[in-house]
Order: sequence, then C-alpha cells, then structure tokens
Amino acid sequence: MKNLKRVVLFFIFFTFIFSIILSITSKATAAEIESADKIVTISDEEQEVLNLINEYRKENGLEDLTIDEKLQEAAKIKAEDLVENNYFSHTSPTLGTPFELMKSQGIRYKIAGENLAGNISSQKAVEAWINSKDHRANILEKNFHKTGIFVIESPVYGKIYVQLFIN
Repeated sequence: MKNLKRVVLFFIFFTFIFSIILSITSKATAAEIESADKIVTISDEEQEVLNLINEYRKENGLEDLTIDEKLQEAAKIKAEDLVENNYFSHTSPTLGTPFELMKSQGIRYKIAGENLAGNISSQKAVEAWINSKDHRANILEKNFHKTGIFVIESPVYGKIYVQLFIN
C-alpha cells in the first residue's frame, strides 16, 4: 500500500511538472510563430526592384536580400523626405546621413549602405545602379543580407527609388 501511494504521488508530481513545462514551451513557440509570420507589404514596383537586384546578385554568386520591416520604413521616410524637401542627396537636411536615419529608427547593423535613383521605371533605376561603381558595390556587397526599398512619385524625377542595406 505504501508503494502504491508513492507511485500515485510520484505520478501526480510528474504530471504537474510536465504540464508546467509544456505550458511554458507552448507559450514560447506561439510567440516565435507570431514574430516569424510578420509579413512586410511592398508595392509591385518595390518587388520588381528586389527581384532585379536579387537576380543580379545570383548571377554574381550571392544570396538574395530579404526585406526588413524597419529598413522598409526607413526607406519610406527617406523617400518622402527627398520629395517633400526637394533635394537629391544621401545627406538629408532634416534626417542627416542614412546611418543617422537608421540609428534614429532603432536599426542596428555592422555595415550599411544606401542607393538612391531618380528614374521612370524600376528596370531603369536598377540598370543605373548597376552601371555605377559605388551603387553596384552596394548591390554586390556579400555582407548585406537585408534591405528596404521604397518607390515614390516625384515631380522632378518621375519616381524616386531608395534602397537601404544592412547585414
């Protein structure tokens, strides 16, 4: 009888501990899935830029860039600033350098870059970047893995293309 009581108590204790562990594990898994399912929406033109850039990277033996939510928002802020303040430069009179902009948006990186273009189509903007030594270097930087791309209408350039890169 004593052995039976011990077995029952052990079983109850084991079940209690197991249910606590299972509960903690289930909550952690749900949080991971929620953050992994976060989808960043980009326009068709932005997707076209990403596709063209990744195609060029593949041709050069590099991995695809992926869209990062914070970089996407920073690219939007920069593009809107370019149009609203009527300038075309990597250094904004209101936002500072691309690196200052990223820092202000809580973006952490080891290496970062920015490509800007004023053009009439995604294809022409990417072609211009590829034909520019410094812009091509950003596209082909093997340490860049994440990007943000924003395209906005511009009364001066037709459209402005902003692409930010980080590792």
